[in-house]
Amino acid sequence: MSFERAMLVIVSTLLLSFVTLTYVGVTANVTDSEPIGLYAKAGGLPYRGCMVQLRPLIKHLAGVPGDIIQTTAEGSYINDRLWPSSAIPKDTHGYRPYPFGTYILGPHQYWILGDGPDSLDSRYLGMVSADVIATTIKPLWTIAPDHK
Repeated sequence: MSFERAMLVIVSTLLLSFVTLTYVGVTANVTDSEPIGLYAKAGGLPYRGCMVQLRPLIKHLAGVPGDIIQTTAEGSYINDRLWPSSAIPKDTHGYRPYPFGTYILGPHQYWILGDGPDSLDSRYLGMVSADVIATTIKPLWTIAPDHK
């Protein structure tokens, strides 16, 4: 078999696999903001602590409507409890953190946080609307990130 034909078979198989996995509800994360790997769409209503897939990001849902969020340089406090790995890193790569202060999440507002220090999440975006959440997900297979 020629190299070109072998590459065509490999690429076609990968694309078909991706389409099949997407069809059955499997998504992937390839960034450091959450563990790299495959995730299954879980469905159901979002709840604190679950993972959600945004359009197109994957993050943890840290705050839900009614929660009190306090933002500081050391991280996001959700109902007076510091969320792990939510500190503002020394190097923000030019992004400005969401203004430090205390906020109460209103209806259909959520606070999303990634595990990685460079995650683009509510530390920078603030509250996100429910309409940016595509679905809840759960890890199927992941690789531990280097930053932990």
